[in-house]
Amino acid sequence: MCDRAGLLIGWDYSARRALVTRANCDSWNCPQCSRRMAETWVLRAQIGVRKFINDGIMVDFVTITSHEKLKTFSATQAVWRSAWPVLYAAIKRRNTDLEYFLVPEKHKDGRMHVHALWTANVTQKWLKDNARKRGLGYEAKIKHVTDAIQATRYVTKYVGKSLGEDVPQRTRRVTVSQGWPDIPDPKTEMNGLRWEYISGNGALAVVLAECQAKNIDLIDMQTGEFFDAIDLGTEVDPALYA
Repeated sequence: MCDRAGLLIGWDYSARRALVTRANCDSWNCPQCSRRMAETWVLRAQIGVRKFINDGIMVDFVTITSHEKLKTFSATQAVWRSAWPVLYAAIKRRNTDLEYFLVPEKHKDGRMHVHALWTANVTQKWLKDNARKRGLGYEAKIKHVTDAIQATRYVTKYVGKSLGEDVPQRTRRVTVSQGWPDIPDPKTEMNGLRWEYISGNGALAVVLAECQAKNIDLIDMQTGEFFDAIDLGTEVDPALYA
C-alpha cells in the first residue's frame, strides 16, 4: 500500500457510513505504486491482445531503435516525439484500424528504444525503411504474437523496468491508442460512493467530527474497524458540524 499519499473517504449516505482507505500517489518512483501500475498495464496489454486475436486481428510485438548517432535518452526521446506522429500517419495510411501499446526502454547504452504491441500489419522491411526516414534507428524487429500470455511476457519485461534518474520529467511509461481495450470496471458497491481526498490525520479528525454530528460511522476499509478520537489523536468538536 502506498505510504506517500493522503487518504480517500468514500461517503455512503444510504448506509450511514464513510469508508477510509489510503490513496495512491501514482508515481513510478514509489515502490508500491510502480508495482501496482505495472501489473495494471500488463493486464491491459493482455486484455487488448486477447480481444484482437479473438476478433481475427493480427498483433505484433515490435522493437524500434533510436538513431545510432544519438547518445542520450533525452536526445533520442526528443527525436521520437517528432518522429512517431509522422510514422504513425504513414502506418494509418496503410491500416486505418491501427491500435498500439507503446513502452519506452532505456537501453544499456543510455539511449531510448520503444517496444510496442500493435495491429499495424506491416513488414519488418517496411518498418525499418520508414523508421529510418523519420530519423529513427534502422534496426527494427517484428515478431508475430500468437496468444495473450506471450504478449504478457513481452510487456512484463519492459513495463516494470526502471528508466533511471536522468530521464526527462513527464516521460510516459506507457502510451496506448484510443481504441486499445481498457480493463472493465468491476461492479461493486464501491462504485456508488462519493469519494473525497484528504491530506492526513488532521483532516480526518474533521471528517470524524462531521460523521459524529451526522450519526455516520467512519470505518477503516482495510481492517473494518471503526475510527474514534483516540485513533486520530485529535479532538474536534462535533457540534461544529451539527
